[in-house]
Amino acid sequence: MDEEELVKDALRGFDRSLLEYRALRDAMELEIPQQLKQWGVFDFRVEARVKKRGSFEAKVRRDPTKPVHDMVGLRIMAFFRSDLTRVERMTRRVFEVVEESYIDKGNLLGAESFGYRSVQFVGHTRGAEPFDAFAAGLPVEIQIRTMLEHVWAEVEHDFRYKPQSASPDPEINRRFALTAALLEQADRNLDDIRRSMEDR
Repeated sequence: MDEEELVKDALRGFDRSLLEYRALRDAMELEIPQQLKQWGVFDFRVEARVKKRGSFEAKVRRDPTKPVHDMVGLRIMAFFRSDLTRVERMTRRVFEVVEESYIDKGNLLGAESFGYRSVQFVGHTRGAEPFDAFAAGLPVEIQIRTMLEHVWAEVEHDFRYKPQSASPDPEINRRFALTAALLEQADRNLDDIRRSMEDR
């Protein structure tokens, strides 16, 4: 099968599965908040999405022999950094994690560096609660981060990675790094404030 046929075959598979992807997205938006609360996480935002057909096609065309694992995406944003461990444990309980897909972006930064932090990995449905209406093995790309990390990542992506005619200004890069450092400290401060209030 040539590359164009591989692309067409992948698109046919996407079209056949689109309703199931959308149903899984809707189920995650309903069930994941309930799961988080059961794990003692109460301050969060959950976003789920289905990859757009055009984005899927573009990704397949880059390498038609490589499977696409992010047709469905789940992003969990905790208000407090200290909740991230419980968030990850919950997702590991609900999904079968593909360990070789696991990336901690924070570990890619040097000890003296500041920047994009997020945990992301691919998880598969287990064919069990809370998603027992879906077959086992459906892939979901999962991202876990704090709300402040999310804000910083969105702003940086829009400002630093949009097409530019000139190379990035070193001063802008330095200010982005400074902002990342301030937000990381703000995450720590929020945890300290919460602990202080709980200790009263």
